Amino acid sequence: MKDVKSNCLKTTKHIADKILLLRRAKGLTQEKFAEFVGIDTRTITRAENGKHRPSAETMELIALAYNIPISYFFDDSVYDTKPSKTSLIEDINRALTVATLKDLKTIKKIIFDILN
Repeated sequence: MKDVKSNCLKTTKHIADKILLLRRAKGLTQEKFAEFVGIDTRTITRAENGKHRPSAETMELIALAYNIPISYFFDDSVYDTKPSKTSLIEDINRALTVATLKDLKTIKKIIFDILN
């Protein structure tokens, strides 16, 4: 029984590391990560600390939000930090929905300066 519990703790730690790796690859705070996924910040904090194994539903929400397979949490793969154009456009669209008018004007100027 001791081996089973030990393996469970290793799995919980592995999942915690994978969530942390994913969040950092995206350059997000726990708050922004949780907001994007649509879960409570405390859930992310507990999951990353390895104090709680996230529910299957939480892992599924994270996987869907970042378009990764749920198996990511259990295998040894590393999240691809080189986003595709589609992923970049989706990230930009999400950021633009909460940008202020001042932010948008600054972004517009930067884009025009780059293109001209």
